Amino acid sequence: MTVTRLTIRALLFRRRSLALLFPVAAVVFFVALAIIRGDVIPDTQAIIVGRLLVTTVAPLVALVLAVTAIGDERESGTIVYLATARISRLQIVAEKTLAAAICAAILLFPAFVAIAILGSHLGVGTDNILRGIAGTLLVATVYSAVFVMVGLLLRRALVVGILYILVWEGAIATIAPSAERFSMTAWGRGITDGGIYGLTPDLVPTLAASTGVVALVAVTLLAVVLAGWRLGRMDLP
Repeated sequence: MTVTRLTIRALLFRRRSLALLFPVAAVVFFVALAIIRGDVIPDTQAIIVGRLLVTTVAPLVALVLAVTAIGDERESGTIVYLATARISRLQIVAEKTLAAAICAAILLFPAFVAIAILGSHLGVGTDNILRGIAGTLLVATVYSAVFVMVGLLLRRALVVGILYILVWEGAIATIAPSAERFSMTAWGRGITDGGIYGLTPDLVPTLAASTGVVALVAVTLLAVVLAGWRLGRMDLP
C-alpha cells in the first residue's frame, strides 16, 4: 500500500485539495441555515444530501483528487518509475483510486457531520443518516475510479469532468427521468434518499438503493480494470 500512502500524503497537503473545503463548507452552511430557519422537513434532507452533496460536491471533490493523483504523475514523469517497479499496473491504478477516495472521505467529513446533525433534527433515523453517508462515499469512490481512468486517457480530464458534472449530472440526468439510469449520482441518490418518507414526488428517487449499490460498485471495478489496461499500453517516456 506504499503507493496509496504516498499519494494520500501528496494530495492532502496541496492548495488545490484544501480549496475543496469551500464547496464542502457550502453543505455545512445550508444545513445550518435550514436548522436556524426551522426548515426541517424531509425534502430538506433530500435537497441538501441528494441534490447538493451527492450530485455536485462529492463528485467535484473526487474529480479533482483523482485527476491530481494520476495527472501529477504523468506531468512529473514519476509514473515511469511506478510503471517499472515490481508492482502491477492494475495495482497502481487501484491504489491511486483508493488514495483519492480516502482523501475525498477526509475532506467530506465536515459535511457528513452536518448531515448527521440535520438528520437528527428531522428525525429521519440513524439508518437514513448512514445511508446518506454511505451513498456519498460510494459516489466519491466511483468518481475517483472513473477519473483516474479518464486522467490516463485525456490531458484535459479536469475540464471534461467539470463539464460532465455540470451538464450531464447537474442538468440532464436530474431533469430527464429516462437519463437517470445512466447517471452515477442518480444511483447515489437511490441510496441516500430511498429511505426518506414524506418526500414530494419530484424528489423521490426512481432507482432502488440495491440497484444503486450494484451499479456503483460495478462501474468502480470496471473503471479500475480499464485504467490498469490503459496504463499497461501507454507509451511512457
